[in-house]
Amino acid sequence: MSLRRKKIEFSSAFAQFERDMHAIYTYSGLSGLDTYQLAYDLCNATPNPYSQQLFIGIAEYLETYTTGLREVILEHDDVVTAYAQAFEKYDVASGIISRVCEYLNKIITQSNHSKIPAQSKRQNVGNSIYKRQTVQALALSIWKKNIFLYIRDHYNNRLIYQIFEHIRRDRDGFDAPYSSLKIAITSLVQINSLTDQPLHLYIEEFERPYLVHTKRYYEAEAVREIANASVSQFMTKATQRLQQESFRNYRYCHSTSHDRILRETEAQYIAAYQNVIQEDFVHMLNENRYTDCTLAYSLLLRVPNGLKPILALYETYVANRGKNILEKLGSTVSKNPKSYVEQLLELHQKFYLVNKETFAGNPTFTAAVDKAFRTIVNDTTVNPSANGPEVLARYCDSMLKRSTVKKEMATSAASGVSSKGSIRRRPALGDEGDPTETLTRMITLFKYIDDKDVFQKFYARLLAKRLIHATSISEEAEATMISQLKETCGIEYTSKLHRMFTDMSLSADLNLAFKSQEGDIKGFEMLVLTSGAWPLNQSMAGEFKVPEELVKSISKFEDFYKEKHSGRRLAWLWHLSRGEVRATHLDKPYDLSVSLHQMALVLLFNTVQSLSVKEMAAQTGLTIPDVLRSVKALVDLGIFNSTEKKISESSELSINPEFTSKRTKIKVSTLVQADTPQENSATRKAVEEDRRIILQAAIVRVMKSRQILSHQQLVQEVIDQTRSRFAPSVPLIKKCIEQLLEKQYIDRQDRDRYVYVA
Repeated sequence: MSLRRKKIEFSSAFAQFERDMHAIYTYSGLSGLDTYQLAYDLCNATPNPYSQQLFIGIAEYLETYTTGLREVILEHDDVVTAYAQAFEKYDVASGIISRVCEYLNKIITQSNHSKIPAQSKRQNVGNSIYKRQTVQALALSIWKKNIFLYIRDHYNNRLIYQIFEHIRRDRDGFDAPYSSLKIAITSLVQINSLTDQPLHLYIEEFERPYLVHTKRYYEAEAVREIANASVSQFMTKATQRLQQESFRNYRYCHSTSHDRILRETEAQYIAAYQNVIQEDFVHMLNENRYTDCTLAYSLLLRVPNGLKPILALYETYVANRGKNILEKLGSTVSKNPKSYVEQLLELHQKFYLVNKETFAGNPTFTAAVDKAFRTIVNDTTVNPSANGPEVLARYCDSMLKRSTVKKEMATSAASGVSSKGSIRRRPALGDEGDPTETLTRMITLFKYIDDKDVFQKFYARLLAKRLIHATSISEEAEATMISQLKETCGIEYTSKLHRMFTDMSLSADLNLAFKSQEGDIKGFEMLVLTSGAWPLNQSMAGEFKVPEELVKSISKFEDFYKEKHSGRRLAWLWHLSRGEVRATHLDKPYDLSVSLHQMALVLLFNTVQSLSVKEMAAQTGLTIPDVLRSVKALVDLGIFNSTEKKISESSELSINPEFTSKRTKIKVSTLVQADTPQENSATRKAVEEDRRIILQAAIVRVMKSRQILSHQQLVQEVIDQTRSRFAPSVPLIKKCIEQLLEKQYIDRQDRDRYVYVA
């Protein structure tokens, strides 16, 4: 290629250039190198370059060429296909010509170029109507004017009309010229691609009317479908249509249109009928139509706030399922917490699986299940016996306690003899799986409890019984459970529970030291428990008279303890103590493991043959109810005989001389170990008292920090501070505020404001 400037006669040179250009547009076969040189020579001609004349000449050729091409396109019935084929060739040819005229493009578009005459430095080229632009931009603008806009204005917009007709047939399930549609629609973007508003033509001429057509089409179809199909069929159709429309978008439309077109489809198929889907949602759940639930979810997810109604329905549905379980359990739930926990955990697992498989693990549905279960475990209106915190505490007790006592009582009641096995045997529940794993699952329900302080009180009381009566399945299992409670609620929540285990360890060391010092005392062990950590009722000790046989050992231990810990006072809990008595008056000796109360009653018969219940109470200092509770197991086992089938205050009891058993070591149970209404009442009262103290402390903390607060602000901040332990009632908070006002920790300012008193 030569870069030297030449003297050229424009008419003949351009005639050759025009022939070459026509060959390119008609695909007649031509090497572009000679044409490239010719275009360069025209732009660099001497003495004056012909760049403007060349540009205008190209424009005039394209005007003529596109006018002829338009007539060819309009001769076809299928204008879309003819238009697409013509545009595809024209666009490629225009790109070639633009590259051939690369030097011309540079001169024309750079108006400040040194080689451009001053009179040419304006918007149009020379005195023509053509703006300064590349040859390709020129070609596209001429196509737009002479073909697209001309067909629109003079032929009833036949091109766009046929495009919409083809798409309608495509939606109806018929074949369509997919490639031609794509090219024709895309051409509206390409035609304007080199302008300041590249998408303007596409949006105005195609997208806007296409949205109108889409709305009308799916509006009419949705009306037909909803009238003739079930909700399930309607949702299936809607899902199919959305999938098809999404594919159609990618096949035909510019990416900026995709969301708008889908939203229009969604508006007609989903938004317009979302209430129908929402109303059927509960029926889907009731009938286990989870595939339909997934369809409903995926459709309503597309609509603003579409999921909100079904989330509320879902939460209510799950809550009602749980309440049905509570109702069916009835009053036995407190005695059989296993059914409560297992059925609720099964329900929880079911709906978490539903969330994962049906609702794509959407966190809002998980939150709905969480809210529902919070309602279930805290609800006592359906079944007053199903007090969540208390039942869960009893469930933990049943899992952490050896079950041999229950088996022994059941067998002895039937046969009259004990069938107790080794007390170290794993419980029957252990056969069903590792208790620690089951308790880990139980924590799932525990987290939903509002009144965690109630659980803590009952759990601590039951733990105390397990530790004192040595009925825990293992220390490891107990430690694992407490560790999980600490992880959930914090170290303060479990501090007293940890202290109970510390006391057990210290008591073991204390017993070793006592035995070392008092070697003559055998088989005597004490548990020294911190009164503030153990939820034990000291008032039950009463006026009990310790058997004379134990007085010496007890006295020596008291002296030993005072010597080690001066200033401390021991308060004996006789009702929780146990011992062993050997019966030697029968065919063979029997070792009876009994409570201390039972021991005192049995020892009375060393000197007498029979005693009334009233006499036994008088001689031991026990109350009549205590005596009745203690002797029941002795009578049930056949160790005592009673003159009455139902033991009462007037019943006469005597040693059964014919008692026999295969076992020589017999553990006699006692109803004292079982929960009593008095204990439950005392536990609830302790909870109320603790809450009062916690609320007062929270009020003081808040006021000390804020100094001045309105009543509503104070109540809300106190609720926020204490809700992790329990759900405080507003009346109780008000009562605590009044008590602090009386104690002058805070002062009232105006009617609705409080001030901290330093």
